[in-house]
Amino acid sequence: MDFNNSLASVTTDIKESMKIIADNMIKTRPRGELVYRPYRKNEVFYDPGLLDPRKVNLKKLYPNAKRGNVVYIGTVLDSVAEYDAKLNMTGNARVIYNGKAIYDYEDNPNETKRGSCPIHLKKGENPVLFMVRCDDDEKFEFEFMPSVHVFWFWAKDYILHVRATSPMECFAGEDGVGISALYDSEQPFDGKYAYPTIDEKSNEIRFDKIFPNAEGMCAYALTVALEDTKLSLDIFSQSKVNVNGEEVSPLNFKVKRGDMILVKCLKGEKWGFAFNERAPIGIPFLVSKRGSGDKWLTLGTFGKNYCMELPYGPELNIQFVSPYVAEGWKKTFWKLNSTNDYIRPYMDTFFYSQWFYALMVGHFGLMQTAKILDNAQYMRYFTDSMQNLAQFYNYMLYEYENYGQPTFIQRGMELGDLDSIGTMGMNMCELYKLTSSPDALYCIEVLSKAAKENIPRFEDGTYRRWRDMWSDDTYMSCPFLVRLGLVKNHRYYFEEVVRQFIGFKMRFWMEDDKVFSHFYFLEAQIPNRIPWGRGNGWVFVALSDALENMPEDIEGKDELLKLFVDFAEGIAEKQDDDGLWHQVLTRSDTYQETSCTGMFLIGMCRGVRNGWLGEKYKERIQKAFEGLMKYKIDKNGNIYDVCRGSGNSMDEEYYANLGVIDNDDHGTGIILMALAELAKTFE
Repeated sequence: MDFNNSLASVTTDIKESMKIIADNMIKTRPRGELVYRPYRKNEVFYDPGLLDPRKVNLKKLYPNAKRGNVVYIGTVLDSVAEYDAKLNMTGNARVIYNGKAIYDYEDNPNETKRGSCPIHLKKGENPVLFMVRCDDDEKFEFEFMPSVHVFWFWAKDYILHVRATSPMECFAGEDGVGISALYDSEQPFDGKYAYPTIDEKSNEIRFDKIFPNAEGMCAYALTVALEDTKLSLDIFSQSKVNVNGEEVSPLNFKVKRGDMILVKCLKGEKWGFAFNERAPIGIPFLVSKRGSGDKWLTLGTFGKNYCMELPYGPELNIQFVSPYVAEGWKKTFWKLNSTNDYIRPYMDTFFYSQWFYALMVGHFGLMQTAKILDNAQYMRYFTDSMQNLAQFYNYMLYEYENYGQPTFIQRGMELGDLDSIGTMGMNMCELYKLTSSPDALYCIEVLSKAAKENIPRFEDGTYRRWRDMWSDDTYMSCPFLVRLGLVKNHRYYFEEVVRQFIGFKMRFWMEDDKVFSHFYFLEAQIPNRIPWGRGNGWVFVALSDALENMPEDIEGKDELLKLFVDFAEGIAEKQDDDGLWHQVLTRSDTYQETSCTGMFLIGMCRGVRNGWLGEKYKERIQKAFEGLMKYKIDKNGNIYDVCRGSGNSMDEEYYANLGVIDNDDHGTGIILMALAELAKTFE
């Protein structure tokens, strides 16, 4: 980096630097507003699993389709940012984008029918057309998925956020595709979509049609007055009308703008009511272009017997963040005036209120910055973002059960690995400490249970993964365990931390170099003996965090302290003349990597501040700070040369050749944490 473009060229002040980086972080990772949209549940276009490709079951729609037939599928990839992404497909298809064919499976057929092509997405709407060929009389399916880099998962919550929305005007903005009629053979698309179809306009709420298999005896309909007016409802079955909780006559009642009208109807052969479709009513927070069937929300069904006077669900609490419990203990949520049309909450972001370990590191760094700078804006960003995750967590479990994939918090559903547990749990503990949020406490309990029951272990209790073991998992577990000990005031969690570090040291420690291997092979029971920079950084930060927050009388803490001092010595020896550390710590021919340098800075600052490390480390810290400021951070607060998310290998060249991502979330939060530790130590 040219010095004139570096952050060091405009300031060497720690707090000024923190503000520049944090402001840029918020600018490049803006807040998002929760949005509710209609969603049509069907068996033709659906989510088969978490962050998986979207599947289009064309055989379900066209059961008589045969070899040689063709269908066009249109979608609009709605991207929150401009990005050079990758479009992945499974099926015999041609991809048409901006009027040109950018991919054709038949140019490179294979047994899996998988293929991909680069696609430049602009911010906003990007119409894509797939011409899908039927080449199997028994099976006619197609899958597609936009992703980033080499990852085979939908770009939803890391680096980029993309939704596949309908190309049809009546469903604009909703998750979906448009599907053409079945063509006998390849021919130009006529621009017409045969599926899905919009419901005919209706001025009736017919609960017998919306809930055809109702177990309960009553259902509800909700709307909002969009202006001051008078309304009349034509009731079909025994009903009750409430305006803001006060019962009114269904005939010619007055409402003011913003009033909530809740109608309760008892089950009957024809149960519901009719309304004036021209009445100024609707759901103001629902983003919908349908123009039909979206004036009312419906909910049901409740009660086993006659229940006109007994209040249920929305009579007690109208809310849109948790599922209601219907008759038969079945969870339910708001629908439109239709059997298969629901409303769902969306968070169209790739950082704010998204559940991914690297993003949580960024959040933690911003929260630490807020404390050092006494900055309410940064702290509200942290607390609001985390509270959204906490508040909607239980609802997203309902979505996972009902749709196969929630609209956000995708990685929080199964909790089968520490990546999806640890940093989220750490931040939930911090949120609880700051706000006493009961939602955060609920998430803490869920994550605590998952860490205890869902993660495989060795016989000595050390965490591992199902097929292997990573040094990263010290950070993905121990900072959360430490905070569980603080939240619950229980020694068990601190003792668990000691157990983990001892177990990881036994399997990963490279005594000659005094650093950690990155990876451990379960079958061979050997480490790869490659000291990846960030892999060591995770351990160093987690170890210093544990030493700083654990009570002094925890058995084994002295052993962790000795490990920390030895580890710091091994790390210090590998710092280069610019004050930085390399991608592979023992190889100066690999690139100077930013995130591990920030991590070592964090640990050393904590070591000096707490008296674990001697005065000589102050010079190391200063050199690292200067190196980052001169070579890795520009004057606008952008962070450079952050290693992208890693896999693992026995080959050092794999790590040496891992690419970098500027402003990657594995780095920005770490740098903010490092500057916060510097400020706490020296200012």
